[in-house]
Amino acid sequence: MALRLIVDTDTAGDDAFSLLLALLTPGVELEAITVVAGNVAFDQEVENALATVEAAGRSGRVPVYPGCRRPLLRAWEGAEYVHGQDGMGDAGLPRARQRPEPIHAVDAIVERVMASPGEITIVAQGPLTNLAVAVMREPMLPAAVRHLYVMGGTNNGVGNVTAAAEYNFYVDPEAARLVLAAGFPLTLVDWNLTLRQAVLAPAELEHIAALGTSLSRFFGLVNRKALEFCLAHGIPGSTHPDSLTCAIAIDERVAVRSQRRFVDVETQGELTRGYCLVDELGASGRPPNARVVEEVDRQRFVDMLTAVLAGGEERGPGSGAGNSIGGDR
Repeated sequence: MALRLIVDTDTAGDDAFSLLLALLTPGVELEAITVVAGNVAFDQEVENALATVEAAGRSGRVPVYPGCRRPLLRAWEGAEYVHGQDGMGDAGLPRARQRPEPIHAVDAIVERVMASPGEITIVAQGPLTNLAVAVMREPMLPAAVRHLYVMGGTNNGVGNVTAAAEYNFYVDPEAARLVLAAGFPLTLVDWNLTLRQAVLAPAELEHIAALGTSLSRFFGLVNRKALEFCLAHGIPGSTHPDSLTCAIAIDERVAVRSQRRFVDVETQGELTRGYCLVDELGASGRPPNARVVEEVDRQRFVDMLTAVLAGGEERGPGSGAGNSIGGDR
């Protein structure tokens, strides 16, 4: 049975590569892409999603729905300094033929999930504004989602936009807190895990470039600004948190160790806005609300991404798509 998937994205940089995994891995049916305010100007994010669908050769086959254009309560803050002004490495990609759908992303999420309870998995790789609004509109949504995979936060670690916070949770901490408390069956893939196990080293990037396919060239163009930023800040390669999250959703074997924890997000702190608290000690007395991934099969992840960028000529471990959600590892 195919894995039925919705990807909620603030399309820039690694978001596009995550979308390629969802679009091109055998056994995955990407039913919709929903766009949320995040990395770059909102309309540009929508164009980036459409351009990625076209790069994958799926133009006109996967709908793209524009969603919330700003966070719930705060002014939007972008990350063009990481991904370039267009979010795609300033690649100057041509305008895609496919156009966005007229339906709002929140409506699309609610309608699709509630029409097929227990069947649709969501990968959320941007701020959680769309999902928060969807829950406010339809409180039964969390119980109807098969599983929600969230890229966001840190496991009580150092952030990437402030010392305390990862970008997605920082941009809309109120949305993150609402979604974490809503009752979704939820897996969290955090920024610190990315730094440990989802950095593509120069040799791996050279291997991807040597593939010589249209998708490997797309990867190189889109990734170049983020790679420059990472190298300038002491990270020995490019970071791929969204792709890692999507890979885990597609193939649970990528997540080799995880623990169920109570997770919450700071919304009021003067210095700690967006801080992600993972209660490892049980000090809060609150029941777990998320499975927190602590270790991954890095080679399996790299192989999955490389196989997609090779143009489908290889068959990666992602062919196991649709596996049931496992227990704690």
